[in-house]
Amino acid sequence: MNGRTFIDSNVLLYAAQEGVDEKSARCAAWVRYLQQDGLGVSNLQVMNEVTNVLTKRARMPPEAAFAIVDGYSIFGTEPINQQTVAAARIIHFDTSYSWWDCVLLAAAVELQCTRFLTEDLQDSHKLRGLTIISPFRHSPPHIPLH
Repeated sequence: MNGRTFIDSNVLLYAAQEGVDEKSARCAAWVRYLQQDGLGVSNLQVMNEVTNVLTKRARMPPEAAFAIVDGYSIFGTEPINQQTVAAARIIHFDTSYSWWDCVLLAAAVELQCTRFLTEDLQDSHKLRGLTIISPFRHSPPHIPLH
């Protein structure tokens, strides 16, 4: 297994608020770990979700939000395609996950990830070669490999 970990938008959003609380500190540690080891992966959909939340809900000035997202773009900005959508449909039929989560899960599989880091899905659930990992139940050096 390659150990690549797809990073969901909620993890990046917590990490962007490092110093606010325990959750933000924990997610920031995850992001640093995945960046240093070159194991972190994400995509354009996640970057757009982070931008939207920072500018709309957090009411962050666009320049500040764009600077954060530009920093996160080291994890990747691959767009989704028709194959991703087709795979997401199958995942959606097989699970009770939301459509948007299914699109990200399909993208993670397409990007050859073995882990999916999120607070939104069931920790340790295995799906199509991915293991869902909660950033609050595991620490970066002790992540399950499969």
